Amino acid sequence: MAGVLPLAGSAVTRGFVWAYYYSDDGNVYAWRTDADYFAMSERGWTGPAAPGTIVYPRHWSPRRVVGHDADGKRQVAIVASVTADLWTGVSTTFTINGSDEAPHTCSVDLQQGEKYAFRPR
Repeated sequence: MAGVLPLAGSAVTRGFVWAYYYSDDGNVYAWRTDADYFAMSERGWTGPAAPGTIVYPRHWSPRRVVGHDADGKRQVAIVASVTADLWTGVSTTFTINGSDEAPHTCSVDLQQGEKYAFRPR
């Protein structure tokens, strides 16, 4: 939207990036992620993904960390690689974009691996 100014004090860049997601099945897929999350190295995103990269299947669930914010509300972050700091435990916090357009820090409580579910034909 040309000519539209960001909100005053906005800490988020807005938009999306097609990035690489390194799956446990040994393949590298494209995943559409928030541009702010793409820039957070602890999540493990790389790219942007090249045109033609196979998109991560819709009926699969990506690996993620689950945590809580300062208000105790459950929050989730997708982790693009098993070598990412959030997955290895090097980083014990992650940042989310709040509905107030400000970043919020969350503490990691647990990890959830990928889930593969196939639809019957």
